[in-house]
Amino acid sequence: MKLITSTLPIIVILWILATSNLASSKRLLIITPAPSYSHQIVFRALCLALNKRGHEIVVLTPNTLNDPSLTNYTEIDFGFEYEKIDDTDLSQTRWNLTQLGGLKTRLLKLGHGIAEDVLSHPDLMKYYENRTNQQFDAVIAEMIMTPAIYLLAHKFNAPLIGIMSMDLQNCHRFNFGSPVLPSHASNWELESKTGLNVSFWRRLVNFFNTWWHIYSWFNNFANRQQKIAEKYFGKDIPHVVDVAKNMSLILINQEPLLAYARPEIPNIVHFSGLHILKTPPSLSKDLKSFLDNATNGFIYMSLGTNVKSKLLPKKALEIFTNAFADLPYKVLWKFEDNNLRVSPNIFISKWIPQQGVLAHPNIKLFIYQGGLQSTEEAVHYAVPLIGIPFVFDQVYQVMKMVSLGVAKHLDIVRLTTPELRDTILEVAGDKGYKDRMLKLRALTKDKPYDSLENVIWWIEFVMRHNGAPHLRFNGVDAAWYQQFDLDVIVFLTIVTFSVLCILLVITKRVLISLYTRYEMGTRCAFRKFVTKKLKSK
Repeated sequence: MKLITSTLPIIVILWILATSNLASSKRLLIITPAPSYSHQIVFRALCLALNKRGHEIVVLTPNTLNDPSLTNYTEIDFGFEYEKIDDTDLSQTRWNLTQLGGLKTRLLKLGHGIAEDVLSHPDLMKYYENRTNQQFDAVIAEMIMTPAIYLLAHKFNAPLIGIMSMDLQNCHRFNFGSPVLPSHASNWELESKTGLNVSFWRRLVNFFNTWWHIYSWFNNFANRQQKIAEKYFGKDIPHVVDVAKNMSLILINQEPLLAYARPEIPNIVHFSGLHILKTPPSLSKDLKSFLDNATNGFIYMSLGTNVKSKLLPKKALEIFTNAFADLPYKVLWKFEDNNLRVSPNIFISKWIPQQGVLAHPNIKLFIYQGGLQSTEEAVHYAVPLIGIPFVFDQVYQVMKMVSLGVAKHLDIVRLTTPELRDTILEVAGDKGYKDRMLKLRALTKDKPYDSLENVIWWIEFVMRHNGAPHLRFNGVDAAWYQQFDLDVIVFLTIVTFSVLCILLVITKRVLISLYTRYEMGTRCAFRKFVTKKLKSK
């Protein structure tokens, strides 16, 4: 009896440890440096969920929580990076194609600067400097423009997990061995130039542009990132391209139903809606009063955090203000300048709790720029859409929602006041848009698993097994021309061409021979005929 009494507490403690997260807790380094709030809210939700599971988190982020109640949660503040993009104006890129092209080039250069700032950050260096003995069970690295940070996984000899707050770029797909489809609608990098029925000449141009971008990424951008990595980790390191090929998992924030279906490699895991709150945020008193009194319904417009309405050209602003003033609805507009003169039916605010607005029963329509997180929120709250895209994947996202029958697309460059007003009246007044959005929401929720729990399970799976090499596409190690059987295609083309040439030569010779014989026979017969005639005379 004494033995049972004395061992009972030990048994209870062991049982608690075995059934709690403490016994299986791991340590993760998560690097998400992109200075974009819409990206960071997704990553933050994942970090907090992993921490809640009992894992120790060290995260570098430009949007820190600074919450002292969190335990085993260390934040490395990267917020100063926002200062480098404060003057980046995305609101006028559609009117200035040179500016749009320059923006993409600038973002690549920005990637080099961000990689330098990450790896030289003193709060991060203390973890990977040679004199430290820090260890991590996995490294999760944002993939959008800083592959140099992948070498942190190599430094800690830990599995590498890539994460994207949007769909993959073509350079990633080529590197992982995933099919590159230049003209398929899923190729968001070419915006509206792709589709399901593209002409031959358009596909030819898309082919050239896609593969040129891939070539430039590998031969210019990736090599520059490699030099940055060597600066901090030494020359004796693998190339960033090879480290990327060996990622255990690739986590993509993209609801498959809201994207064009395409073949994927085994180690890609999709997730979505992590940032959507279980309880929508509360509204301020004046905003709530405005929306509650919108008995005929209201329209909500926001161009997100990266496109500022106040920087739109004057003519474009007049189009919006004139169209909104002529509507039978109230309008809530996220506008960054409270001094804008608007009609009484318009409420403007620099910052709006978007999910709280989308959850309001009086909402009729959401006018937005096509951001992925806003798209997910609109589907979650079943709000029809009008998309006015500006840059990057926004065009792709809007066109996909149009194809699902829940949105209309407007071109900001060609937009007129009557077109905007009529489109708003059509979408807000046609119950079909709302009904189709309700069906789409039901489809996105009909899953055998919770998206957050699923992505956490896969992360923990990688940590339990110290990687997941069996999910890696084996063909990725082959030469690029072997991956796509280009050598076989070229060989067969040469053989076919050679055979056809030989057949052509043989046919020509046979025909010449037959013609020669025929001609000789004809001449001979003619001579005999003439001779016979002469003899008969």
